[in-house]
This record gives sequence, C-alpha cells and structure tokens, in this order.
Amino acid sequence: MKKEDFNFKYFDTTADIGIEVKTNNLNDAYIQSTLATLNLITDIDKIKPIITKKIFIKSEDEYGLLYDWVTEILILLNSEDFMTSKYDINIRKEDNYYILEGTLSGDIYDTNRYNYKTEVKAITYHKMKISKEDNIYNIRFIVDI
Repeated sequence: MKKEDFNFKYFDTTADIGIEVKTNNLNDAYIQSTLATLNLITDIDKIKPIITKKIFIKSEDEYGLLYDWVTEILILLNSEDFMTSKYDINIRKEDNYYILEGTLSGDIYDTNRYNYKTEVKAITYHKMKISKEDNIYNIRFIVDI
C-alpha cells in the first residue's frame, strides 16, 4: 500500500483533567482527591453509604500512595460497580512505607439511579505534586478521561 492510499490523519486532543486539593489534614487531602475524581463520573453527593468495605494500601511514598489510592477506588468502581462516598481512613508512615487503611462506604453504581457524567480511566503521575506549606497540604494531579 502506498502512502497516498492511506485514509487517516492525526489530530491533537486533550483527554485529561487536572485536580487540585488544599486542606489542613493529610487524610482529608486524600479523601478530597478521591471525591474530586469520582465527582467527574457522577454527582458524588447523591451516592448513599449503604455498603461498607475495608481498605489497606501500602506504598513506597506519598506519591505512590495517592496513585494507588485513587487507582483502587477506580478499580472498585470498574470491577464491582462500587461507588464510594464516605471514608474513614488513616494514613501513617511505617518503616519505609506509607500505609492507608480504613473503611469505605458507598453503593452499587447504577446509572438509572445515579447520574453519569464521564469516564475516568486513570490517575497519572504527570505533574503530580504533594506538598505542605504552613500546615496546608497541597495536592495536584491529573486524571485521564
């Protein structure tokens, strides 16, 4: 096949959304990160906390923990249709790891009952930033939609 026979072209596209969180508590910063992510998918304030699940995540640093945390929430949604809306978590540093554990509450995500906005495919490390200034945690990351 010759190049002049090709019937396609490429175009630039943006398929990402940036999320910024500012709060005075690391646990709340991670919760707000998840809420912001899930709110892109549906109206998170309408999800009823009917089902409870335990969670345990262990990562090498705060960046890995944030990535693993948001990824785990998206996996629960994609594999079990479980949409979280309430969180009781604790983040701690133990040895050379960061650990997040606690409970998640939510409901089975049904688009007949809960509004559908868009699909979030994944969180990315691209431009991810976690910092603390004057007792305020600043988290910035991008999700792929």
